[in-house]
Amino acid sequence: MSRDDDNDHPRRKRRTREHVIEDLSENHVERRVLLEGHLLRRPERDYAVDVTMFHFADNGEIENGEVRFQLKATDHLKTIEQGAIISFPVKTGDLHYWALEIFPFILVVFDVKADKAYWLEVREYVALHPDIVDPNRETANVHIPVSNELTVKSIEHFRTKSLQIVKRLRDQGGFPDVTRRPR
Repeated sequence: MSRDDDNDHPRRKRRTREHVIEDLSENHVERRVLLEGHLLRRPERDYAVDVTMFHFADNGEIENGEVRFQLKATDHLKTIEQGAIISFPVKTGDLHYWALEIFPFILVVFDVKADKAYWLEVREYVALHPDIVDPNRETANVHIPVSNELTVKSIEHFRTKSLQIVKRLRDQGGFPDVTRRPR
């Protein structure tokens, strides 16, 4: 007799399909991050940020900056425009929050059946589609080109964007430049 057939015990927490595909999504992203020599960390509590990438120079030194990710996973990826665009529902409040992040914030949608993930840089997307964060709507469908498949090259692209932000903030006086020696 299996444990599931035994009705003489209290019902325990269960690992659902949703839990499994969420973990597969994180694993998919983390592998690409690790292959590029960087590190992915999950916050202790999830407040609309699933994981953060800390990046390193070729010599292994940690770099200033970071990349944050929200991971979504689905067994039923919805595409439009003859399969060229992924349409995925997201809470508008989350989009608004992510678009205001300083460093790159990447929404990743993992297609479990195809074992592929697709990414969207949220700040850029919201800048092009400001109506998507309409406070009168609870959710909106974001459109991700299938050409935005998550690869190790994507990870390097995110790192480069993070480093560009650090440079821009330093140049504008937003970060102290401690590399300059006093006269």
